[in-house]
Amino acid sequence: MRKLVALQVLRGIAASMVVIDHSILRHAEWHDYPAIVEVAAQYSGTLGVAVFFVISGYIMIHTAGDQFGQPGAALSFLRKRIIRIVPLYWLATLLEVALRLRKGGAVDPHQLLTSLFFIPQPVTEGDYMRPLVGVGWTLNYEMVFYCIFAATLIFRRTVGITLLFAALVGLVTLGALYKPLDDTSPPHTIIGFWTDPIILLFAAGVAIGLATSVIQRRQTIVRPVTVSCLLLLLYGTAFLFAHGAYPIPLAWQAGGWAICAVTVAVCVVGRQGKTTLSEKAGSKLGDISYALYLYHFFAIVAAEKAWWFALGKNPSLPFVGAAYLVSIAAAYAIHHLIETKAGRLLTPRVAQIEGSIRHADDAGIQAIPRQHATAPLR
Repeated sequence: MRKLVALQVLRGIAASMVVIDHSILRHAEWHDYPAIVEVAAQYSGTLGVAVFFVISGYIMIHTAGDQFGQPGAALSFLRKRIIRIVPLYWLATLLEVALRLRKGGAVDPHQLLTSLFFIPQPVTEGDYMRPLVGVGWTLNYEMVFYCIFAATLIFRRTVGITLLFAALVGLVTLGALYKPLDDTSPPHTIIGFWTDPIILLFAAGVAIGLATSVIQRRQTIVRPVTVSCLLLLLYGTAFLFAHGAYPIPLAWQAGGWAICAVTVAVCVVGRQGKTTLSEKAGSKLGDISYALYLYHFFAIVAAEKAWWFALGKNPSLPFVGAAYLVSIAAAYAIHHLIETKAGRLLTPRVAQIEGSIRHADDAGIQAIPRQHATAPLR
C-alpha cells in the first residue's frame, strides 16, 4: 500500500519548524535579532508541535482503530508504542547525561528517573516542566495519550471511543478548575501539565480519523502538501502581525490549533496524483522526523561550536541554515543506523490482522484500504 505522502511531508515540515525555531533562538544568544523574528520562531515551534499532536491522534485511530474489544489489544498497543518511542528517547537522555557529566555538571537521580519514565517535573521550583532532554516534554503528553488510548481498547469500539473523548475533555475540564483556560502560560505543576488543553489536539486527530473513515476520498487530484504549506503560512503571517504576543492568547491559540487540524485533514482526504520529486524528498524528511525532533538540539550546539571555530561569533544569518542542515544529517544517520535497527530488533513477531488490512506505524504512514476507509463506526 502507498504511503500517505502528504501526511509524511507535513510531519517533516512540522519537525523542521521546531528545528528552525530552536536554531534561531540559539543564534539569538550571540546575535541580535529583531524581537519580531524571535516571536516568529516561537510561533513556528508552537505550530509544529500542534501538528505533531494532531497527526499522532490520527495515526493511533488508524493503526489500532479496529482493535477495540479484542483480547490483549491494550498490551499489544502499548508494546508497539514503547518500542517506537522509548529506545531513541532513552538514548538521547543518556547522551544528555554524559554531556553534562563531561562538563563537570551534576545530574539529579530523581530528575533522571522522572525523565526516563515520562513523569513531568519542574527543572527548578516553579520552573517549566521539562525532562533532561528538553524537547521530551511533548513525549510526556504522548505517553499519557497512549495510556488513555490503550485503556479504552478494552471496550467495544463505540464505547471505547466515547470514553477516549470523555477522558481527554474531562482532564481539560478538571485542569480548568486549577488554571483558567485563558492562562496559556506553560504549566508549572503536574496537575496543570497533564490537564493542559493541548491534549485536545490528540482528540482532534482522532476525530479526523473517524470522519475520514466514513467519507469517500476526493476523486479530483489535489496537492495536499501545497495546501498545507499555504494554510500554515497564511495563519503564521496573520498570527505574527495581528498580535505578536507570547504566551499566545487563548483565541489565537485555538485558531492555530484549528488550522493545524484542518491542515492534517486536507492531507488525509485529498487524493494525490503522481508524487513529485519534492514530495519524495519531503516524505523522507517525514521518515526521520522523530530522530530529527529528538536530536536536533545536540546537532545545533555541535554546529555552533564548529561555526565559532571556523568563522568566529560573527552575526551571520546562514548559521540558521547550517544548523538545520547539520540537524538533518545527524537525524538521517541516527534513523538509519539506530532507530530502524532498534525497531527490527525489539519488535516481536505478531499475528497478522484479520483480513487484508495492514497497519502503518509512525515511521511510515500508509493509506487505508477502501473497505476499511468506508467502514461504519461500530
